[in-house]
Amino acid sequence: MSKRLEAKITCPSCGSNFDFTLYRTIWGEYPENRELVMSDKINVATCPSCNKQTKLEFPFMYTNANKQFAVWWEPEFDAQIGKDSEGYVQMMGPGNYLAAAPRIKDWNEFKQTIIKFENGELKAKPAVISKEMNDQMQGFLKHLQNQNKKKNSGCLGLFVLMLGFGASILYGISKFFS
Repeated sequence: MSKRLEAKITCPSCGSNFDFTLYRTIWGEYPENRELVMSDKINVATCPSCNKQTKLEFPFMYTNANKQFAVWWEPEFDAQIGKDSEGYVQMMGPGNYLAAAPRIKDWNEFKQTIIKFENGELKAKPAVISKEMNDQMQGFLKHLQNQNKKKNSGCLGLFVLMLGFGASILYGISKFFS
């Protein structure tokens, strides 16, 4: 899922403060997300006081898991990108497309890089999940399934109890009127 962050924005035109949700990552395999980027509408805030629109120069990663590529837009150096990339190395090994995503400063070059990946002109190394990460993910999924079974079995037990209670009330009512 695309990652979003809440921020307080100060309008450069009128000075009003307002809340805004910024994208830190966006999943480009979804056409509406791709359109936000290609139409220059991502991370564009509209001031509720003066209606002035401002493109916020906030770094974010565009990913496309279907085509296995990612690209960072980094208008100013962001040390967190290096930390995020290191996390991707730990999860999926060195050189995978998330860890090795190019960092692009120029907005138009960023969009052109996305198009080159989409057209196959550029290739990224596919993500390979390590055995230990796969085992951890499988264990987590099994844990969720077990939790769900426990919840469902409680629901079934409650349903059976209510069904029995309802049947005994109906039986009592039928005896009363017979």
